[in-house]
Amino acid sequence: MDTNTDIIITMNEMLPLYHAFDALFPIGAYTLSGGMETYTQMGIVCDKGTLNAFLNAQVYILPYSDLGIAAKAAEGMDFIYLDHLCAAMKQPHEIRTGSEKMCSRFLKIQSELADYPSLSAYRAEIAQGHCDGHYPVAVGLFIRDTGVPNGAALEMYCYSILSLTVNHAVKLIPLGQSDGQSALFETLRLIPSAVQKALVVSIEDLGVSGCGFDLRSIQHETLKGRLYSS
Repeated sequence: MDTNTDIIITMNEMLPLYHAFDALFPIGAYTLSGGMETYTQMGIVCDKGTLNAFLNAQVYILPYSDLGIAAKAAEGMDFIYLDHLCAAMKQPHEIRTGSEKMCSRFLKIQSELADYPSLSAYRAEIAQGHCDGHYPVAVGLFIRDTGVPNGAALEMYCYSILSLTVNHAVKLIPLGQSDGQSALFETLRLIPSAVQKALVVSIEDLGVSGCGFDLRSIQHETLKGRLYSS
């Protein structure tokens, strides 16, 4: 009986994260392909195998980018510093502005749903012009406020990023839903190790990789007949 109670409490604690990281949560994530549209138009990602390779590369880089930023924010690092660092890391214009728009919508919605002190403090600093507001920072602060163990929460965040990538790829290649979900499933085993890396990554190593993704995102800004904003 005690074990069941523990499971119920844990699930109740996790529900805000399931809600926030759902693909339908209205922060505009579905409008941002993160450069995927460039990869598909150039024929680099064109089937299940190349999508799998893309996901493997993405999950390898995440501890040094958004996942690492969220981990540091969740652990209690100065969010103003992390906000500035995140802005510097996101060199493609549409990736940076997309992060800002997602953050703004995320903070607004969460402020209407519950009392999250860290998110409120971040929103105040943005209003005063001390921060631009970036989604990975907001995610980390949200995790901190929910009290869910960082590892479990970050695994959910990582999954949401990869799932969104697959949803975009399925539409852009195009690819069957079964192949897309198969590629995603094969990548799930990499999430725990990616989260562990994010939890121990040094602040100096944040932003050290991902130049290929950045270049494709920059190229996306001049693509013709675009479906996505980045």
